[in-house]
Amino acid sequence: MPRLLIKAMKLSVIGTFGGIVLCLLCLSGCQSKFIYFPRPYPANEVDRWSKRPSHQVVDYSTSDGPQKAYLLKWSQNPEHLWIVCGGNGTVALDWSDWISSHGSRKDAWLLIDMPGYGANAGAPGPWSIRRSLKAVVPAAMDSLHWSLPADRGRLRFFGHSLGSAVCLMAAKEYDIRQGVLMSPFTSTMDMTKELIGVPLGFILWHRYDNLARLREIEKAGSGRVVIVHGVDDEIIPVRMARELAAAAPNTTRVVEVRGGHHNDLPEVAPEAIENALKSACEGP
Repeated sequence: MPRLLIKAMKLSVIGTFGGIVLCLLCLSGCQSKFIYFPRPYPANEVDRWSKRPSHQVVDYSTSDGPQKAYLLKWSQNPEHLWIVCGGNGTVALDWSDWISSHGSRKDAWLLIDMPGYGANAGAPGPWSIRRSLKAVVPAAMDSLHWSLPADRGRLRFFGHSLGSAVCLMAAKEYDIRQGVLMSPFTSTMDMTKELIGVPLGFILWHRYDNLARLREIEKAGSGRVVIVHGVDDEIIPVRMARELAAAAPNTTRVVEVRGGHHNDLPEVAPEAIENALKSACEGP
């Protein structure tokens, strides 16, 4: 084979490999922009919300800066405290009216934003979210005159999509074993393959593993987790909910909503979600 042809082939291979490496580096370096879609509150929205009855802003701080969460409380002695986190592109107060209409008024509801969302400083990521959870839950419990570990059994979680992963991080941090997940994924590593078609989970440093978290709850025992998932979810396939339930069969069950998509379950299946919340309150 002529030397020029061999040299050209080598240069072609090197160029192709280099292009692949460059693309992987770009994906690794800017992956947060593909995972998170932070949204701020309009001016004065938090102030307006806080002036309504039974609404309380929980101010706290982490190394990322000042943070705010939002406590709905109708009873002076609530039975449970729910940690609530919405999906990507939403903010905590998006859930306020739905919880007010459909959530139990015997319970308190802590609506949280990830760092960088709403009125919170910082940037979202597993590390900053963990710092936030370590600060916000004790702050909310203190406002209820609760303490750990005495009142751990009164904690519950309710998350949607990416918020489900946040709630399962809280479950790990505080040993919470009862809750409701809407439209959860198995892991961000699996989601890269689902969205891109190529298993690129190895380059992710924003890793959320809901399968592992549910297996931990299963191992601890006395857990009850209800997953509500739309059969026609166009973003996170319902098979992921089935995989999660299969990973923790003694703890987890799935409620499949026919005609339900990724973001419309609160509107098309409010009763299914209400029943799931009641079921999680009953314990194992």
